[in-house]
Amino acid sequence: MADHHQAASAVEGQAQPSRISYLDGIRFRRVVRAAARRLIEKHGHLNAINVFPVPDGDTGSNMAGTMKSIVASTSATPESSIGRMSSIVAESALMGARGNSGVILAQFLAGFSEGVKDLSRVSPRDFAEAASLAARRAVEAIAHPKEGTILTVIRDWAEHLRENCHSYKDFHHLLHDSLDRARQSVQETREKLAALKAADVVDAGGLGFVYLLEGIAEFTERGTLNRRGKTDGPAETTGAVGAQDGAQADSATLGEAQERVAVEELTYGYCTECLIRSEAASPVDREELRCRLEQLGDSIVVAGAGAVTRVHVHTDTPDTVFAIAAEYGAVSHHKAEDMLRQHRDLLAAVAGGHPQAAPAPTGTAVVTDSTCDLPRELLDQYGIRTVPLRLFLDDEEYVDKVSISVDEFNRRLPSSRSARTSQPAPADFRTVYEEVLRTHAQVASLHVTAMYSGTHQSAATVARMVSPHIAAVDCRTLTVGLGLVVLEAARRAQAGMDAAEVARLAARDADNLHVYVSMETLDFAVRGGRMSRGTGMVAKLLHIKPVLCFDPRKGGKVDVAAKGIGPRRAGEKLFALLERAAANLDNPRFAVAHVGAPDTAARYAKELEARFGVAPLYVVPASPVLGCHSGPGACAVALLGDQKVG
Repeated sequence: MADHHQAASAVEGQAQPSRISYLDGIRFRRVVRAAARRLIEKHGHLNAINVFPVPDGDTGSNMAGTMKSIVASTSATPESSIGRMSSIVAESALMGARGNSGVILAQFLAGFSEGVKDLSRVSPRDFAEAASLAARRAVEAIAHPKEGTILTVIRDWAEHLRENCHSYKDFHHLLHDSLDRARQSVQETREKLAALKAADVVDAGGLGFVYLLEGIAEFTERGTLNRRGKTDGPAETTGAVGAQDGAQADSATLGEAQERVAVEELTYGYCTECLIRSEAASPVDREELRCRLEQLGDSIVVAGAGAVTRVHVHTDTPDTVFAIAAEYGAVSHHKAEDMLRQHRDLLAAVAGGHPQAAPAPTGTAVVTDSTCDLPRELLDQYGIRTVPLRLFLDDEEYVDKVSISVDEFNRRLPSSRSARTSQPAPADFRTVYEEVLRTHAQVASLHVTAMYSGTHQSAATVARMVSPHIAAVDCRTLTVGLGLVVLEAARRAQAGMDAAEVARLAARDADNLHVYVSMETLDFAVRGGRMSRGTGMVAKLLHIKPVLCFDPRKGGKVDVAAKGIGPRRAGEKLFALLERAAANLDNPRFAVAHVGAPDTAARYAKELEARFGVAPLYVVPASPVLGCHSGPGACAVALLGDQKVG
């Protein structure tokens, strides 16, 4: 091997570095940071060649996000023991893990932490033994491991370390010798999986692991994170990673790889993830949990260390996955991404592009929140992204339409003691904005009325932080009213309109929108403070059923627009209001949503066609935000029209 100029003295700023013969906590933090830097630089190329297990082009982003979480959590940690530092690294990896490869990587780091537990420093031989344990733990986390993935590369690298650890003099020697084996292993993946062979690429996760090793090897060679050979003192204290998007330089295979494995459908639709934090006295039985999840999907990873468990699964029923996970502890970090939509977005992004380079993002994406009631097929058809609100049933937190379905919410609503909503987390907006800006130049972000929710304000604040090309709009409405406005906006965006004009016309549409809601019960209006207990009791005794109006012209303010004795009479009042509103509009479009009242919704749909000669564009279960306002049995009708001229 070549002469080794590694170390500790280099990071301390001395002119002539010595070899690294051991790793302690401080050095381990630095090598992890070096690994993160290399991976983040190359994440664009990993996205470009990501075709397995699903060609959704996000492996690089997911692995980079996992490493960024580690860097952020450890940048100011002065822990000198590698045992304690590796424990911090493992937990931050599990907390921030994203995607299949990210969760596998987190489990590898958790296994490594187990291997160096209670050690203050490790020799090359200690490192090799811990890496072997880490590789075994990574394999154990997978329900059905496949040859030709990141697991194969990790295993081959770890086996090579174990077989040769007695000969390693220092970490420079160890890394450069084993790196050759990892590179060979990743090249072999091309022949081990049909999807990789068809696309003529190597496994993205496996190559990502090689990039991590390359970053560490470069660090041991230079003794610094700075490529010019200067010490990294100031950068170390700030925790900066110096990330660059490698897509421009390394995405030559983007169009070719994705198009070669293009699919029209997937076995399972949603990449689903969550984090479980269990009580120390009752740790998660990860093998049992993994077996239960096998009935719901594939690509199952159940990773963890101590009280923290990370779950990843491809499934069609994310809410069922989250419900099962909740049996094992407190569930957070919910995620359910539509993989087919991601795949189609990638194909659209490269359509017509030069095969030797990724085209620049073009067009306008439309983003909304989960109060927007649109059928899944329309969301998919127009590529509309939704940012979920948080829901609280009896003070138990859920992610709207992610960790609890609309049907499940409506089923539990009548017996609940309390039900309320909360705006999305700012991080959720940031994640969605950054993802859509990978494939679109601009974003029109259209949201529920700001009068009753902080969602629009949160969207606008995050938008200003992310990009000047995001236009956030308070649509002053909710449920199917927001759905109709968003649908019109998506059609305009698909036709080529820019975000500013889409946003302007969405605000104009809201001025021509009417939303009326008939209510079956007043209990929830009383419970939410929108009606006094005395008024509610009198109305209940007289069998009065109010009709609510959410009026965009008053900022989305809710008022009682009419009252009927009994549900049928309330329905008649609702249609009288619709007829009055439609008289001033051309080209009326309707949509209907209900809170556990499909029969009422069907009756309203028939009545719309009979009175206006127009069937509703769609009928859907209402988002939980409507149920929290109006309770079970409510039915909403939205009318959007064009202002009459003359």
